Amino acid sequence: ALSPGLGLTMPWSKEKDFREKLSKLSESQQSIQTLSHWVAFHKANAAHAANVWADEAQRAADPHRQLLLVYLANDVMQNSRRKGTPCADAFASQMANVLPAAHAAATPTVRAKLERLLSIWEERAVMPAPQVAEVRAALGGGVPPPASAPAVPPDSQQTQPGGRLDAETAGGRNRRKRDGESGQATHRPHSTRHSAS
Repeated sequence: ALSPGLGLTMPWSKEKDFREKLSKLSESQQSIQTLSHWVAFHKANAAHAANVWADEAQRAADPHRQLLLVYLANDVMQNSRRKGTPCADAFASQMANVLPAAHAAATPTVRAKLERLLSIWEERAVMPAPQVAEVRAALGGGVPPPASAPAVPPDSQQTQPGGRLDAETAGGRNRRKRDGESGQATHRPHSTRHSAS
């Protein structure tokens, strides 16, 4: 159900479009970035978009689908924080509603990826510290894994069958290639190139 108290009194004319786009979201980096770009374009309705996203994430029964939706939020929040748009705060405000349930239903591999994203958001100040602490407490208060350490074996961070990429890992790999760095971890904000679609 949509979260109350966000001052969302008027219906959002793009809600149906956004729900349809969310239903078609795939694991490809291009799919995630394209929809993230769409959300950024509709930044005036960031609270509405975040509310719809949270509703869809909470309805998703499959932990991998929930992870995919969190990857979308990751891309939205990191790009928004870098560009100073309201999307980061809007989506961050929904994480306490989404991440604990996704984490509880997830396999150990998916849990590790969710925990890694939370650590990255904390390290890069994508989410305010009080929100990170609230989400971490809801996850069980475990010690955060280092954001620079892979949450999955290195070979699984490569392109998966069908050309899919781990959304966070792919962004870091592309950033390192652009910056001429070796395969070492970087702590700079996430950046993505959007292809024309």
